[in-house]
Amino acid sequence: MLLTVHEGFEGLRSAWTALEAVADCTVFQTHAWLSAWFRHVGARQGIEPAIVVGWDGEEEGEGPLFIFPFGLKRGFAGTRLVWLGAEFCDYQAPILAKRFSRTVHRSQFKALWAEIREALPHHDIVELDRLPEFIGEQPNPLLALGNATEHASSAHMTRLKPSWSAYYDEKRSSGSKKRDKQKRRKLEEFGEVALVTPQDPTGIARSIDELIAQKSAAFARMGIANPFARPGVRDFYLDLATDPACKGLIHVSHLDVGGRVAATNWGVSFRGRYHYVLASYAAEEEFARFGPGMVQLMELMRHATETGHEEFDFTIGDEPYKADWCEVRTRLFDHLEAVTMRGWLALMPAVLRRRAKRFIKQTPVLWDAFTRLRAVAGSLPGAGMVRV
Repeated sequence: MLLTVHEGFEGLRSAWTALEAVADCTVFQTHAWLSAWFRHVGARQGIEPAIVVGWDGEEEGEGPLFIFPFGLKRGFAGTRLVWLGAEFCDYQAPILAKRFSRTVHRSQFKALWAEIREALPHHDIVELDRLPEFIGEQPNPLLALGNATEHASSAHMTRLKPSWSAYYDEKRSSGSKKRDKQKRRKLEEFGEVALVTPQDPTGIARSIDELIAQKSAAFARMGIANPFARPGVRDFYLDLATDPACKGLIHVSHLDVGGRVAATNWGVSFRGRYHYVLASYAAEEEFARFGPGMVQLMELMRHATETGHEEFDFTIGDEPYKADWCEVRTRLFDHLEAVTMRGWLALMPAVLRRRAKRFIKQTPVLWDAFTRLRAVAGSLPGAGMVRV
């Protein structure tokens, strides 16, 4: 096997896109997603790509065996080996050719990992998070290293049915259906309710800007740092949504109520799965109390069903409302590994921080108290927001 390490995306597009078309991966590892992220966000943050490609010489003409989209992030605690895409990827993993598990046995991966680490530029700590148990039908090889810990949150998904009515009838009780109809009728008192999917770049940009405004207001209410305030973030989402090469990948829409934008959505369609990535609602509108966000969600699930999607992925997060819809839980894991003495000094605080975060998030009383305290702190005059 030949390993190559690449300091940029140049020259990799052809091999990368050819592999992702037939390999096991998620949308968050596609060339379009990560190259757009790097152009607009990663380069500004000083992330240095260290993309590892494995070439299996015994399978000539079949392209790469795998791609690990790594990056190097330098800081006070040393240089960290991280995933490209960072918090913009709900699932983080390598791209694996279908033959990967046949070529590299699980018991052999530790040896391969040592070779990969040796080929990479100097780094002090390996910090790879949000690892799913499976990548497509293949076990995630990184979990074979044996020192992964469970991530603070899981991801949730539901399997759709051929018709929206069949799915809805199965998932919602008679009482829930009655409440859904009541809220819908209340919304309709403010005007016609419709899910709008703009097709032109100008309309798409307007919906995204409305989404950013709604999300920014929500982050302020919760006392959380606003990621959209960072340079390049808006451009990343807009670029993917308007790039002709990504046509069909991104679904931007909003719920229109009497000519007003009641809720907004930025979703992803990939291999028959609809990803519910970004969504919000206009909390300041009078009709906000009638659940425009939930009405939009059901319209999106209807849209996903009618456009041939088989799964609706709510992605990462353990919000209680997901239990009403999802029957599939995806456990995610974090892999932390010290490489140098400097890395060892940084490793323990990182491990303790992640354990504390998971404990708080998985303990409802503590998480509720924390979110309330955070919101109060964030609302104080002159308070600074922190990312948690």
